[in-house]
Amino acid sequence: MTGPTDPSKTRPTQLMPAGTEAEKALQGFLHIMGFNPGNVDGDFGGTSKTAYDQARTQYAFLPELSANPDQAAMTEVFRAIDRALQADTGFQQRYLQGVRSETNVTELQGALVAGGSWANRHLGDRISNAEAIRIDGDRGTLTTRATRNAATLTGIATMQSSLNLLSDAGLTPNGTLDTATLGAMQNYAQRKNIAWDANNIQENFRLIMESLQTTDNAALRTRVAEVLNADTDYRAPDARTLDAQIVMNGFARQQGLDIRTAPDGRQTDTRITPENSHTRTMIAPQTGVELSAPAPTTSPVEAVAAAEPEPEPSAFEPPFGLNATYRVTRADVLREVQSIADRQNANPDSAEHILAYSEESRGFLLISRNETEGRSMVYQISDRNVGQIMSGINDGSIAMDLSARKYIAVTVHGNQEETAAYGAEELRTAFAENATRFTSGTREGLLTTSARLTNGDTLTFGLDDLHDALGKIDSKRDWSGEADPVVMRDYIRELRDAAKDAREERYVNIPEYPGGELTAENSVELNIGGQTTRVPAEVWTRIAGSLETQRGFSTGRNASSLETVSVAPAPVSATTNPDGAGSGELRTSFTRQNTVFADDIVAENAADIDIAADEPAVEELELAGGPEATVRRTTAVAPT
Repeated sequence: MTGPTDPSKTRPTQLMPAGTEAEKALQGFLHIMGFNPGNVDGDFGGTSKTAYDQARTQYAFLPELSANPDQAAMTEVFRAIDRALQADTGFQQRYLQGVRSETNVTELQGALVAGGSWANRHLGDRISNAEAIRIDGDRGTLTTRATRNAATLTGIATMQSSLNLLSDAGLTPNGTLDTATLGAMQNYAQRKNIAWDANNIQENFRLIMESLQTTDNAALRTRVAEVLNADTDYRAPDARTLDAQIVMNGFARQQGLDIRTAPDGRQTDTRITPENSHTRTMIAPQTGVELSAPAPTTSPVEAVAAAEPEPEPSAFEPPFGLNATYRVTRADVLREVQSIADRQNANPDSAEHILAYSEESRGFLLISRNETEGRSMVYQISDRNVGQIMSGINDGSIAMDLSARKYIAVTVHGNQEETAAYGAEELRTAFAENATRFTSGTREGLLTTSARLTNGDTLTFGLDDLHDALGKIDSKRDWSGEADPVVMRDYIRELRDAAKDAREERYVNIPEYPGGELTAENSVELNIGGQTTRVPAEVWTRIAGSLETQRGFSTGRNASSLETVSVAPAPVSATTNPDGAGSGELRTSFTRQNTVFADDIVAENAADIDIAADEPAVEELELAGGPEATVRRTTAVAPT
């Protein structure tokens, strides 16, 4: 690797913390390294100073700090940490051990910032570079990505990926000096005539890294180019692509460049185009890697089936790679499939996943039993995400409800008599061969969004309803009491556009709040299209007030079910009139704990189905040909 253009620079400029963030970062770092600086609060007082001095007795490379260190002194500390994460094997091992085992989110975030770890916020259809995460105690997508990236920024990981590229060592670039890594190091040393000292792993590592950065510098660039040019599917994760990205980040580090690429094994994702690939068009040319291969082509179904962004941590994971935003919240749709889920949960031998067709939503629904939750979840299957369930269709792990079989049969054969003889396996084959024939034109109106309230509760509701609520508060007049109504109006309109883009499955660009700093105490975390943002509590209050006035919430017509998951779980109840009729308004605000609102609600979406209702009336419809073509049509009875 070539020499640095700025030897004093150990990380991109945008990743160097300043002010209280720097002090919080150092406090988090001390925590994971086994010292006690007190709270991660940005106040580097006596306790923090004592802990730092203790750390210096063990890690002599840390510079001395005064009782009131300035920015220059703090910067030197982080540069020392950066250098040790490249050169000191023992320090690298201890740091990663602390990152992997830390459960306190604030301490973890501080340690990640101190170590120079980063995340790439915007993939989608535009280039993005590494950015520092916030030390706010909120484990979001960026923190998850930064945790993943932490191991790849170490010198050991760079060495592991380099050995993979040069000699097919087959190592996992995890920053750990395991048996396989030590064996690959010894093999490399023998080939390069490097003296191997079994009692001095640190010296072995130093000599090998020196050889990789000098003797094998050109060979590594050639191998990186070969790997990326030979990649036949930019969207699919590939171990060799991951190695190439890690090594290129090493090139950038050695050259003092303000750039990194996401080490995720993908050159693009399901939306980003090759000409906007950060790996191909930004870091490769800047680090001297010459790429020439044209972008590979993939079919629409393959593109849809490509890996999705990492999900947020949750109590359950959607099946078949589906995104949680495909959960259905429409109460009338949930009532329609109530009988299917009831049968699914009543019989432990029934199919775990059932594909059904919904007349209410004019599309397919996947009903999946969650064993740990003891309830069913319902997901929308649109023409844009149908590829996510192809594996289950092909291997038979998704059963077909009569409603789905009837719809496919009628689509294939019309009302011809042979429809009745069209069996389940033939229907499965027809769906798998040309799935979008049966899903084309399906509505996206069932997608969901969620809000984490200031009291810690999480509220799930329809993305359509969020879009409509924002549309009711997007004028300058609505914000006349603010210091700058125009700025607030534009902010709300950008949020509304983000909700629309998420609903239509386009790249979502969520705006940043133009006012002051937002925290868990003064704002609500809103999830739009898998991305999270914070909106001020006063903005959420107006969104909530607008939601309450919408027809979907205030009348029972096509109402969304609002599922509230409390930080202190308690029995969930739905508010209704004694006579079961819709009241015309919500009974209380969205911030009340342990309550699910909407007059014709399906409690918890998911027991999907534990609705307090009489047994539904069932109308049996016969297709020509007998019981195989029977369809159950449920007429739902309003909850009592």
